[in-house]
Amino acid sequence: MLQIRYLSLHDNRYLRVFKGHSRGVVAVEMSPKEDVFASASLDGTIRIWDLRSTDCQAAMHFSGEGERPAVAFDPQGVVLAAAISGGQTKLFDVRAYDKGPFLTFSPDQGCEGFSCVKFSNDGKLMLQATTNGTVLLLDAFKGDLIQRFSGHDNTQQLPLEACFSADAEYILAGAEDGSIWRWRTRTGQPLPALKGHPGAVGALKCNPTRMMMASACSLVCFWLPKP
Repeated sequence: MLQIRYLSLHDNRYLRVFKGHSRGVVAVEMSPKEDVFASASLDGTIRIWDLRSTDCQAAMHFSGEGERPAVAFDPQGVVLAAAISGGQTKLFDVRAYDKGPFLTFSPDQGCEGFSCVKFSNDGKLMLQATTNGTVLLLDAFKGDLIQRFSGHDNTQQLPLEACFSADAEYILAGAEDGSIWRWRTRTGQPLPALKGHPGAVGALKCNPTRMMMASACSLVCFWLPKP
């Protein structure tokens, strides 16, 4: 996919088409505060867009074309995290992209490809899922490695998503066998996996205010905790 399309669900038509990437777009993240979103591509760029215009607002170029990057906004919409080639993560002030990253860190994650990057709802923690089946928990302010989660199958090195629960007490990650793995954030203790998908779980989202989760392979499942 080289284009990003803005679809109106009200009347099922495309409002805008955003063009600029020369290779596949692998991540799109919306700002939680503004009508702005970021896209990451295999062409070695991360671009910033405004929903009201088809013109690219900013472009950040990195080495490592062909390696899978990931992007995320913090909950306040002030910081953009860009996980790029070489295992590096760069943090940008969204009000001053042109000044470059204000912090760069490189946790030992043993893989060049990122599946996703996520902030916890309080903005203190960062989660990085990699294509080698490892999920890293980092201090979002310093980049220090706090915990490493693994064990879920990903022999095909698929871009399987991971996420925080709403209260950040649990880490969840999709696996290629159709299960969803869970760990306690503080201790790394694994919990019984959730099962219900016939294929690899590539998408995983927790409701930010409710105890509800959605996951997807070729079908979508909704989850609620038992009373």
